[in-house]
Amino acid sequence: MAEIELPVIVTAIANSELEGFVSGTLFSQGWSVVYRALDLAGLERYLSGEALTLLNIVLVYSPDLPDITPSAIALWQGKIRNVIGFSANSDDSAIYLGIHPVPKDVTELASIVRGSVRAPLLRSGMSSPESRRRAHVIALGGASTASGCTTVALNLAMELSVLGKSTLLLDGDVHRPAIAALLGVRKLDSGDSWKVIAPNLSAGEITQERVRVLEQYMTRALSDFDYVIIDLGTVEDLGESLTDRRWAAALNHWACDHSDEIWFLGKADVLGIYRMELLVRQFSQIAMKAKVSILLNMKAPGRKGSDDEGVFLASIAPLKPQRIYTLPRDSRAPGKAERERATLIEVDDRNGLRKAIAKIAVELTQ
Repeated sequence: MAEIELPVIVTAIANSELEGFVSGTLFSQGWSVVYRALDLAGLERYLSGEALTLLNIVLVYSPDLPDITPSAIALWQGKIRNVIGFSANSDDSAIYLGIHPVPKDVTELASIVRGSVRAPLLRSGMSSPESRRRAHVIALGGASTASGCTTVALNLAMELSVLGKSTLLLDGDVHRPAIAALLGVRKLDSGDSWKVIAPNLSAGEITQERVRVLEQYMTRALSDFDYVIIDLGTVEDLGESLTDRRWAAALNHWACDHSDEIWFLGKADVLGIYRMELLVRQFSQIAMKAKVSILLNMKAPGRKGSDDEGVFLASIAPLKPQRIYTLPRDSRAPGKAERERATLIEVDDRNGLRKAIAKIAVELTQ
């Protein structure tokens, strides 16, 4: 059970302003702050009395804590879940465990702590792990099942590749991967890399084995491609998974902290709007680096479609999305593409849905 328990936070920071920022932010993001140490003696007394729950504790500290020493912090390595240090002095990273620069804002702090939940102890965060980044990353998640997330991700990636952009399409729906089956591609989940499936287009599938090397895998992708399109599948429980350490949540963590954009897809029917409202309430409280856009999929034609769109748009207003996209309803073309194991441009390049997705791709590249 320890593997799936949510972590608890212990702070050991003398600067009251920094400590208040850290504890207040983490509480608002879903973590429990169970103890605030005022000095090293108090910290050690608390941790020594919590032997049964040590593996669930994340220690957030600063070298300004009275009587603190590098060896005192290192003593707890391996005994608790993780150690995260914040310091304005870059020299501290050479002697103290897990030191990061003091976060500039809520988003950066939340990102660092979320990363600690899924990663082993990090020696230092003073240097940027994405210095060779080239790719623009878009993660797509459905507010509910059958929102068309995979169809949009697959065809958006194809349209970007047709425009001459080297593109990687990743199936990140770890419980229900579908891209390999929809394209008739074998062994998409094997090997240590991705597979070329068309000119300028490669595809891969995130598996439990690949999660173990996710940082290395994604670092390569960021440097090798112009665009990385990630199909996250249904994300109605994504907010909870951001403090979850199970392997299946790893790509969700990565997407929120490293993607340039996250697109939430939904439909303007009763259930679709209800699911989107739940997602909006969840994500309006979550800090993340990725910018949020909304895609209304399968919009009905005529007046009814316009009325439904109005209700849908009202439901997403609290998110203040960067962009709002709309795609028309069409079951024939996606059905034909599925039967032929192909993309929309390959089965009917004049289809309305295909043209709408192509238009979005052009906007992204301008």
